[in-house]
This record gives sequence, C-alpha cells and structure tokens, in this order.
Amino acid sequence: MKTLPSLLQRLLPQPAEAQAAAVAVEFTVDELAREAGTTVRNLRAYQDRGLLPAPTRRGRVGIYSTEHLQRLKLIGDLLERGYSIASIRELLLAWQQGQGLAQVLGLEQAIVGPWNQEQAGCLGFDEVQELFGTQLDDQLLDQAQALGLLEFAGDHLRVPSPRLFAAGVQLFQAGIPLPALLNELAAIRGQVEPLAAGIVQMIVSHLVNPLLLNAMPRAEELERLSAQLLQLRPLVEEVVETELARGLQQSANRELGERVGDLLKGFVKP
Repeated sequence: MKTLPSLLQRLLPQPAEAQAAAVAVEFTVDELAREAGTTVRNLRAYQDRGLLPAPTRRGRVGIYSTEHLQRLKLIGDLLERGYSIASIRELLLAWQQGQGLAQVLGLEQAIVGPWNQEQAGCLGFDEVQELFGTQLDDQLLDQAQALGLLEFAGDHLRVPSPRLFAAGVQLFQAGIPLPALLNELAAIRGQVEPLAAGIVQMIVSHLVNPLLLNAMPRAEELERLSAQLLQLRPLVEEVVETELARGLQQSANRELGERVGDLLKGFVKP
C-alpha cells in the first residue's frame, strides 16, 4: 500500500511480535506527555474529545502504552498540517470504522458528486402495478429489486433513484416492453461500471496518489484537491455524454440504414 499516507499507517495493526514489544513500554500521564512533546492538559483534552483511548487503570494510576504515544504524535502532526480537532476526530473515527482512504480524507464525495444525494421515493404496490399493468409479474419484480430499482419496505416499495425509475416508466409508456428495459439496464450496468472504475482509477492515479505518496497532505492541499475533483467531475460527465451521443448516432445510422435498405429492396424489380 505505497500510496497509503505514512501517518495513517501508524493506526494499522502491527505484527504480533512488534505489538507485544510496544505493549511492554508503559507511561504515566506525565511521562507520556513529555515523550510526545505536549502537555498533560492537552492529553486529557484529546482524551475527553475521543481522540485518545482511555488508559489502563491500575488502582488510581492510568497506564499508557506505545499505542497512545503513536496516536499523540499523529494528532500533533495533523495539527501542524492545519487540521482542526474536529476534522482529526472525524478522520480517526472513519479510519477505525474501516472506511476507504477516499472516505477517510473526504475525497469520495468530491469524486462521486451529487448522485447519492438523490432523495428516495416510495410507491404503493397498487401504484406500481397500475404503471406497468399485466407485464409486471413476480419474476420481473424480483429482477427490478435485484437491479436496485425497487426495494420492499413494509407495506410499500421504496424507489432509491426516482430519476432512473421515471425514465424507465416513460420508455415503457413509449412502447418498450418491461423485460427488454430491465435486461438492457443490466447490460448497461455491466458496461458502465468498468467504465466508471477506469475513470476513477485515472483520477486517483494522476491526481490523488501523488499528493499522498509520502505523508498526510496539509489541510489546504486536501481542500484544493477536493475543489479540483468537483470541477473535473462535470467535464468527465460531458465526455461520457458526448461519446454516448456519438455512439447512438453511429448505431442509429447503421440500424436504420439497414432497415431502410431492406424496405427499398422490396420496391426494386429484379
């Protein structure tokens, strides 16, 4: 994981032997503060705010380990890089919960954009049946659920993406059978997901990774990167939309041209 910031690597579990050696080193609160180059007051403040795990109690004495020292040095490094206490707490919490690096650094939303901000809708079973009529059977309902178009939610159906669902309804009302729509959506997913993965990998490889090669970026650097990603996302969408339009035109010319040619053959005498 060479692109993982070295500062965050301190939070990863250590090999058993190294971990056992680390546990063998113990500090009182005064010793820990001195070793970390901070004050007891700061140490207790970090602990109160959830940045530092509680010590092991031995009677009235709190015993700290190398893990606490590493955490304190990490907090100090992040503070020097311009991160606030609140942002450090969110970062550590996200990391401890096993979230990906993009989530931890707040970059995922900049890459993903507003797609997952769409408000889910809901429909009654009778409303869905009314929309699709007799074409909607149990098998197609299961297929729609597998594609994430509908979710069973008690006495109604949840619609995670009303925009996608509404587009499907309009295509159905235009005359495209429901099975064909669901099968085509599955095929589109199979093509779009690798495409999206390639785009994200390109962005991460050329923009994100260089910033994270050696150390945790400064807060202002991370903000600039997030702003840059937000600006790039509409451009990427425009490229994809333009290429899709070009592909649709080529396919339409080919398919319709062949169909017209077949029709004209019927009027041509041998």
